[in-house]
Amino acid sequence: MEGELYDGIPLEILPLEVVQVPDSEHLRRSLRYPGALDIAPEHAMEAVFDPRRLIGRDPSSRTGESIRVVGHSAGMARLLVVVLLPDRHPPNGVWRVATAWPADKRARQVYQGLWEVS
Repeated sequence: MEGELYDGIPLEILPLEVVQVPDSEHLRRSLRYPGALDIAPEHAMEAVFDPRRLIGRDPSSRTGESIRVVGHSAGMARLLVVVLLPDRHPPNGVWRVATAWPADKRARQVYQGLWEVS
């Protein structure tokens, strides 16, 4: 997170101004994973624009282009992980939601600052 770069831009100042959900089916995780929780587009947006959000490179990205945002959705009363792809390179502040899911215990601990990440 801190000190990481994306297209030469430090993650902590990466422009993230407009977020689009081009295909809300990607947020319907129950279609791919029985019993999984579906995320409404507006809840993904709440998480992305959470003032306390965490931004990091997506370690599962096949292309290396995506980032992960961990943020709180008040509408879901949950912490979410949202995967975003940039509209262009270098990022101009416009991103697309690829997918989202409820944060796991580790992501919640990092967000809440209960343990130090090296």
